[in-house]
Amino acid sequence: MNQMMLAWTTAPNDIDARRLAEGLTMNKMAACVHVEGPIMAHYHWQGSDEVAPEFKLSIKFFEDKGPQILAWLHQHHPYQVFQWIAIPIPVISPEYLEWAREVTGTR
Repeated sequence: MNQMMLAWTTAPNDIDARRLAEGLTMNKMAACVHVEGPIMAHYHWQGSDEVAPEFKLSIKFFEDKGPQILAWLHQHHPYQVFQWIAIPIPVISPEYLEWAREVTGTR
């Protein structure tokens, strides 16, 4: 069976976050994308400790769409190196699962 997944990425601002979310859902790669923020990111980049506001995207999709999503993000994400962490969703309501299948065209 095609496993439902949850993944996270971040964007530098709400405009980029909404653009990514809309692209993923309009192209039927993701069933739903939640955008949260701003949040504060603390990280090490190119020899410096950084702190920056970001917007977090929580992406619900089916496992077989993962490679397509990652390729799309490589073309459209504003970051040179972006976060992409995905995990399977172990428990999901049958109604939500059916809705997600409908909106992504996944069977």
